[in-house]
Amino acid sequence: MVGELICVQGRGRGKAEPSWLGPLAAARWTVYVPEGLSPRRLARRLLRAERGLAKLGVGRVVLREGFPYGDRLRLLRPVDPLPLWRGLAAELALGALEREGVPPGRGRVALSAPRLCGELTAAAERLCPLVRGLVIDAPGGEDYARSLQARFGLPVTPPAAGADVTAAFGPGGGRWGRCLELHGAVDLGGLTVGAAGLELPEDCADQVLALLWEQGLVKREGLAIR
Repeated sequence: MVGELICVQGRGRGKAEPSWLGPLAAARWTVYVPEGLSPRRLARRLLRAERGLAKLGVGRVVLREGFPYGDRLRLLRPVDPLPLWRGLAAELALGALEREGVPPGRGRVALSAPRLCGELTAAAERLCPLVRGLVIDAPGGEDYARSLQARFGLPVTPPAAGADVTAAFGPGGGRWGRCLELHGAVDLGGLTVGAAGLELPEDCADQVLALLWEQGLVKREGLAIR
């Protein structure tokens, strides 16, 4: 089961309550933080919330907007949307090209990373049949680009040629055009991702979408990137 944590500035006693995160059943716990609450008492309230949810079988939690204590959790893991964004790198790059008004068949995409990783190579192979050119800006990228050329016939594009869109899987490397930062403090370059037919809570939609993706309840073809 998934949990959710909410922070309320005021008095109250938290307890587990049933809730829904889009189509997912969840257990909600509200942490009340009155003015002047000492750090020790806050730590006790957070631990009580974690233990209460863990007793219900919760292992991970969605942190609703305004919950500032995710880095203090000891028993539960916050849901991380980063694997979702990295898994959708190709679709996000195509969405960024659309935002730039560039048809995929005329667009160049740069994939940048400190090393060749599985998410980068998966994105490259999805993009190869669709775009005009790829820049692989990573150690070993030139050899990998040549292998893509041999397999897909896609021209090897040197970094000097630039790109319309960059999907970056780590710090460093070049940045060209609209940039998607798929690492650390994620920046989707102004794009939004939704799921057709699903209403997701606005303040934690990315976390809920990541859970649905993990569970196979949403597919690539059911996602809308704008």
